Amino acid sequence: MASQFAAEHSLPLHQPIVGGLTGGDAGAAWGRIGRVQPRRALGVWGHIMLRFPSSIWMLLDVIALMVGVRLAHTHVGTPEIVGYPHLELWQSLLILPFCLLASSLVFGLYERESLLSRSKALTRIMFATVLAILLTYMIVYVLMYSTLSRRVTAIAFGCSLVSGASIRVFTAWALQRVPRGLLIVGPGVLTEAFSRAADEGFLPHYKLIGFVDDAGDGFKSIAGIHRLGGTGDIPALSRRHRVHDIVVGQEAAMHPEVLNWLLPCLRMGCRITNEATFYEKSTGRILVDEITPHWFLFADLQAHCNEVATMKRAIDVVTSVIGLLVALPLLPLIALMIKLNDGGPVFYNQDRVGENGTVFRLYKFRTMRVDAENGKAVWAKKNDPRVTLAGRFLRKTRLDELPQLYNVLRGDMSLVGPRPERPDIVEELGRHIPYYAERHLVKPGISGWAQIGFRYGNSIEDAKRKLQFDLYYLKHMSFELDAIILFRTLGVFLRGAV
Repeated sequence: MASQFAAEHSLPLHQPIVGGLTGGDAGAAWGRIGRVQPRRALGVWGHIMLRFPSSIWMLLDVIALMVGVRLAHTHVGTPEIVGYPHLELWQSLLILPFCLLASSLVFGLYERESLLSRSKALTRIMFATVLAILLTYMIVYVLMYSTLSRRVTAIAFGCSLVSGASIRVFTAWALQRVPRGLLIVGPGVLTEAFSRAADEGFLPHYKLIGFVDDAGDGFKSIAGIHRLGGTGDIPALSRRHRVHDIVVGQEAAMHPEVLNWLLPCLRMGCRITNEATFYEKSTGRILVDEITPHWFLFADLQAHCNEVATMKRAIDVVTSVIGLLVALPLLPLIALMIKLNDGGPVFYNQDRVGENGTVFRLYKFRTMRVDAENGKAVWAKKNDPRVTLAGRFLRKTRLDELPQLYNVLRGDMSLVGPRPERPDIVEELGRHIPYYAERHLVKPGISGWAQIGFRYGNSIEDAKRKLQFDLYYLKHMSFELDAIILFRTLGVFLRGAV
């Protein structure tokens, strides 16, 4: 802990932090700490909060909930229902926190990754709150034959939700103020991939220090990242540049002398990860250039698991029915807007490739000119000149996707999944991109991990980058990930509508 604190504040590692500093030395050291810039101070607090044990986060959630319970009982009151005793204050202070903690543990709210991702933190805390409310009422009504005021429940869990979400979002934001130092061991495509991910904003918590390899003077820099030395220099470089994370390439990991530098770095508190694991967890993508057929052997894909498929299909049917009913009043207005724009047809349908390579007919509101393609497949792109005035609004708000709820109801698509492409484009991409066809192991979706994480693709290279997201979704598909994607898609719709 002392070495980490010293590294954060640029103090010499050999100096003790508490005790051992006397007179002017102590004053100078603490003076440097006191003059930490606000940006760095936020980062320091973020890293401190990241190191909090789960018990501290549980305590914070419980305190916020208990404050809400107390406020509700004091200022709102608890109306009695004839024949049923009402839950007393001390009972509420026991039952509600228990239900919240149990639900939070179910959804992994206290896992470290929940603090590094605002989307995961917000999604998990909302799910945990809903489950906690249901569990509370089950205990109160079914087991205790008592009643609980809805106002007390709303205020108590509202305080917990707002407090818990705010402190977690603040932690994720503060961690980005002072990025963690990242050192790469291994040159070539590995360094280029990480540099590109950093430039695109997919490594907000990290600062690329450089790369290290034993290739000699042949590589001075790759993708703007400088070579800092050989593997024997890693411990000194880690200390000098305050490196938090070290990513090791496959070839470097197989080197017979890897333990000579690995163990000293572990003792300094560095986190050491292989390239595939770090890239996947940090960027939400799969390093496509590095995967082999063995990846599908060890990825533990859940796409064809009966339980997962049944649950996903049930959610698709219920949500698509509700969505079509809610959107029903909008459909005539959208149709009128398209007709008034250029007088062409309202709907657009096209063959797309679905699950296991089957071809289906996809329906959308038309957003392009009638003569946009003339029978030839043309890549869509951002600010496409073929898009009509009405189409720009529909695309910005994602309202053009509403008819696809019919495809979801039919079973051609899912709410969440890889974006379906035309058969001729799929054939072309399959010739240039390895494992591209494997994205069809799941149903395509109206929205997806690639759609919210990457721009419109208009080239083979863009398709390859989107495949990284699709394979990540294929490996990690779950109810939680689907919910994160849908929440972020809703955010895109709301931002586009204003």
